[in-house]
Amino acid sequence: MTELLVLTDAHVGELVDYGEAIEVVEDAFRDFGQGRATMPSKVYLSFPQYRGDLRAMPAATGDRYAGVKLVNSHEENPSRGLPAVIGTYLLFSQETGIPLCLMAATLLTAIRTGAASGVASKHMAREDALSVGLLGAGVQAAHQLRAVSRVRSLQEVLVWAREVDRSRTESLVAGLQVEFPDLRIRIADSAAEAAASDIVCTTTPSRAPLFLAEALSEGAHINAVGADGPGKQELDPEILKTGRVVVDEMDQAIHGGEVNVALGSDAISVDQIAGTLSDVVLGTIPGRTSQTETTVFDSTGLAIQDIALAILVYERALDAGLGSTVGL
Repeated sequence: MTELLVLTDAHVGELVDYGEAIEVVEDAFRDFGQGRATMPSKVYLSFPQYRGDLRAMPAATGDRYAGVKLVNSHEENPSRGLPAVIGTYLLFSQETGIPLCLMAATLLTAIRTGAASGVASKHMAREDALSVGLLGAGVQAAHQLRAVSRVRSLQEVLVWAREVDRSRTESLVAGLQVEFPDLRIRIADSAAEAAASDIVCTTTPSRAPLFLAEALSEGAHINAVGADGPGKQELDPEILKTGRVVVDEMDQAIHGGEVNVALGSDAISVDQIAGTLSDVVLGTIPGRTSQTETTVFDSTGLAIQDIALAILVYERALDAGLGSTVGL
């Protein structure tokens, strides 16, 4: 009988350190750029009546493992007391096709998304970046700070979200201040004030720019995370037109990343995109070319990130004897 290891979000949290997650995700981008990992396009099932969708994200890496993540995005879930994103991961043996592990992937998704911004900030943000602006007060905001704080010596964090999210913003700031006692963390009066930080992380489901290009400080780096589907947009197209834009994966970003609206309206063209994060990690292109230019990482979330982190969790769980098994 085939036995399937079952792991919960609690196991994921116990087995993954943020510094390691950034290293693993950076390696995943390196492997993808060198052809050692494969990743077909996401498959979407849209449920417009519920303002949500379900996505299938398959990937394979090396010659041992393959996997697929099933994950939703329902922006009204928080009002129901549910996470906006809920994921499940199934890991397989390449050699036999046997399923090896069924893993809760809600936390895994949150960590790998933050870790990608950590990788991008490591290679693209100014070395002397001291402040972070978090636009959005959902679950991902904290993960962005956890990642960016691993690659830059931060001093100040400004948090902004829509007024309707005020209580959630206050709760986020209070929790972050406990987690990061050495940082000055406060609520910004406006999106523009938060956007004046050295590193800006946008994590909202917005379909219109959150601030104008003129709000940015000189040499700012932006991790644009919220736009992960057609029509979503957080940045003023002028930022994309004049800044240095790097995407996680070209086709996925063009159809559903931060650049999708600007491309569709001809505000920018594809040839204005500098390249991919894999290119930057491999040194094929620079992450930034001057201290004064604006840099943007368009993060749509890749299956190679998921499988890299899932393998780490699975192998750690086997070594530690964690999880439960079920016979198939």
